Amino acid sequence: MTGSAFLFYEMLGLLVIGFIGFTARKVRILPVEANRVLTQVILYITLPSLILYAMDINLSTEIMFELLWLIGLSIYAMAVAILVGRGMRRSATLPENKQGVYEGLIVFGNQGFIGYAVTFYLFGEIGVLYTAIFMIFYLFLIWSYAIYLVARNYQKINLSLLFWNPGIIATTLGLVIMLMPFGWPSPVSSLLLTLGELTMPLSMLLIGSLLAGLTASACRQLMTSKYVWLAVLAKLVVIPVFLLPFIYLPVSMTVIGVAILVTATPSAPTITMYAEKYGGDTKFAAVIVAAGTILCVLTIPLLYSLIVWLS
Repeated sequence: MTGSAFLFYEMLGLLVIGFIGFTARKVRILPVEANRVLTQVILYITLPSLILYAMDINLSTEIMFELLWLIGLSIYAMAVAILVGRGMRRSATLPENKQGVYEGLIVFGNQGFIGYAVTFYLFGEIGVLYTAIFMIFYLFLIWSYAIYLVARNYQKINLSLLFWNPGIIATTLGLVIMLMPFGWPSPVSSLLLTLGELTMPLSMLLIGSLLAGLTASACRQLMTSKYVWLAVLAKLVVIPVFLLPFIYLPVSMTVIGVAILVTATPSAPTITMYAEKYGGDTKFAAVIVAAGTILCVLTIPLLYSLIVWLS
């Protein structure tokens, strides 16, 4: 089985888990409170565990070179996403409660959930490490700039979230461990891996449960909006394409694969949560997240095939 076919089946498996979460919420096996509980478990337990496990490696000159590439690519990718999102928002004729949501969904992808799943399946632990490094600037921005886009009020941003969110803390601690001459003891490493591997299935259960909150009529109405499909197209295809020229530069397949595929993840459910908190259109956000999540089962394997072919 080729890498692309393998990735397609793995992505399809994640989609099935998402459907299970959707069904469980619809039949009330998962209560409304389950969304918050799953989010907390993922953000504060399983995802930090996965990051801490993956970053327990011995640094080499080659890895240091690739980490510098990842930092540069992450800055470039976020800059492109911000410019594309801003341009598309300004050219759109949307009500005020949709404008910031629309821009935020174009800029920010589901890197923390689907991104880690994809890179772990394709590249193993090194993929998780590279994703953690690639996401450093993303984490700062999604806890600050993303809130600003939705709320349009700098006073509502809690600056402490920039430094005291679980992603930043886990990545910082992981960098410290990486620089030390010793790693995690074997029992600790095994425990981190066991917890970290729960991130992927729990993430998809959460996404499915979030989507179950939409009514069929609201979904049908929003699916006819051109802005839903423009946002999905920009997030899954347009922005990642800006990274393709880097394939021809002296950078490894793993680095460029992580950068492009993580950038190509569908819109972040976090924007839906911000919309709920700050008065944005949550239904509009949820439909864009849903459409992108379903279509990425096709677009991410196709994009990976393109990367391999160009390489």
